Amino acid sequence: MRKLYLEKDLSSYEIHKKTNWSRTSISDALRSLGIEKPNRKASVLSYGEKLIGSTRVVHKGEEKVIEKMLALLDEGQNFSQISKYLNSKNIPTKRGGSWHPSTVKEIIKRIQKRKV
Repeated sequence: MRKLYLEKDLSSYEIHKKTNWSRTSISDALRSLGIEKPNRKASVLSYGEKLIGSTRVVHKGEEKVIEKMLALLDEGQNFSQISKYLNSKNIPTKRGGSWHPSTVKEIIKRIQKRKV
């Protein structure tokens, strides 16, 4: 399994297809044996974060946008109104797209959870 996973760089799904072992068993075995790929992809950065080297730090520009979201929420605006405001000001999302109420809601929920 080590050879398939590390040397041949196969995913657990690809190992499953070749060997017909269950994916759960493959994942459990890799975990219990401590087999891990050295160059795992980094997790997705949250809005308001950026990487410097391999360290997550505050993205000051995005942090200002988050502060504006919170201010608009405090003024009584809902997530839909906030997303429309951000789109009208041409403020891009993390991936450069348009704002949706659900995106604004998730960011605000994360920030409020962090403050508690």
